[in-house]
Amino acid sequence: MEALLFALHYFTNFPIYRQPRWDDRYAAASLAWLPFTGLMIGLCLVTLDIFFVNTGFPQSGALRALALMGLELWVGGARFLEGFSKTCDGLFAGPASPGRRGLERARDSQIGRAGVIGLVFATLAKLLILTELSSLDAYARALAFYPCWSRWAYSFAACRYEVAGEEGMAYFFKVNQKPVYIILSSAFTLMALMLTTNFLYIGALGSFIVVVFCCSVISSRLGGHTEESYGMAAVVSELSLLFISAASGLILR
Repeated sequence: MEALLFALHYFTNFPIYRQPRWDDRYAAASLAWLPFTGLMIGLCLVTLDIFFVNTGFPQSGALRALALMGLELWVGGARFLEGFSKTCDGLFAGPASPGRRGLERARDSQIGRAGVIGLVFATLAKLLILTELSSLDAYARALAFYPCWSRWAYSFAACRYEVAGEEGMAYFFKVNQKPVYIILSSAFTLMALMLTTNFLYIGALGSFIVVVFCCSVISSRLGGHTEESYGMAAVVSELSLLFISAASGLILR
């Protein structure tokens, strides 16, 4: 229960009845609950989408997608986007910047030019893809699933790849890691995926390949992962899932 409370407190803005007690073990165990918190966020998005469908307002698919993204930021926070932008700074700090320099840029509290460009691109891409997805029959199931998938990618990166140093949340996740955490996280995500539809299966498979490639590049360029790079894995996973699913759905329709 403490691990679930930690996941809700640290990774979402949901009100919880009490603050979790800090413990390194609970921080690591919270990885097993991340897809569950993502599904809770997804259900909030589905609820708002049902309201839009029943009221017919707004009629614009782009405005609906924008409102859904706003709700996701409100209940889920911007932790992953922040990590994505900082990791962009680290990866694109310069042609000769792998290792220590790139890692320092990724951990810098200020966002640089590459981070801003990456953040704008990710936001616009997600807005456009959600707008395209809205024309498909399984749109609600896609909304419910993609936050779950992105949080699974976060837990996958935290459990699978080495950390860049002995500091920060990434180190706590790694040093207290147990195989059962990623097993439970993956099992829950697979069960959620089974409730979706064919084009999301294709999207999940393609997204998994993209996430593995992305995490490998981060390990090579920065010498290991940080909490910020886990956020990049989450953002890249949901963008690739939504893009491949939208393309597959439009082709198979």
